[in-house]
Amino acid sequence: MDWCLVTDIDGTLIGESESTAELRRVVLEARARLARGGARLRWVVATGRSYASTCEVLLESGFRLDDFDALITSVGAELYLTGETRPDGAYHTRLAATGFEATRVRACLERLGELELQPEHEQFAYKVCYFAKEDAALRQRVLAALGELPFKTTTVFAMGDYLDVAPEHGAKGGGVAHLLQCWGLEPARAVAAGDSGNDLSMLEREWRAIVVGNGHDALRGLRGKPNVFFARRKHAAGILEGLRALAFL
Repeated sequence: MDWCLVTDIDGTLIGESESTAELRRVVLEARARLARGGARLRWVVATGRSYASTCEVLLESGFRLDDFDALITSVGAELYLTGETRPDGAYHTRLAATGFEATRVRACLERLGELELQPEHEQFAYKVCYFAKEDAALRQRVLAALGELPFKTTTVFAMGDYLDVAPEHGAKGGGVAHLLQCWGLEPARAVAAGDSGNDLSMLEREWRAIVVGNGHDALRGLRGKPNVFFARRKHAAGILEGLRALAFL
């Protein structure tokens, strides 16, 4: 049977070169071993980086782009399948079907007078990005304002300084769910690993998850969830620790 491993990049897949190289070796060996038995290991990256930045940092970190079956970029605003340089059309259709309109999100949140839009190159058809100092009161005001829109949204607060607003089936979690559906994989066949708030949407879902040892406080609410493993080790070493603890592969 097939499997799927999803990894964030910064602070998770990379951060310590030796463990990054070790993780790559382990995953590629597992992929080859499974292939001999007629099974497949899908490896997916889910990151806040743009497509170009994602490709650049992966190559700089010792990977080949064809190590991965798909790249979920810009916090789920786009998805690229291996060998493709254009965003995946099926995923775009999935996001479009939510009725999400970036212009209406901007108009809605502009009335709060508390959020600063990030530069235009950070904006996407299915993601609106702000600079925002997160606090509980601001979060409630944002959610209340978005609740007045005729479509549902996903909010991603990250690093205490950023806010992304995506469609209901967007963000990293939506991208992972789309791929599992396309590949015919049950959630039990997948595991995702991350370290920060922009990973929350893919770590709080029904599949298994790993929070690496350098994980941010934004993920502490996941403690106690039976399908979430909190590693002691940091970065890629934490992914390896989690894979072994979960008996994945």
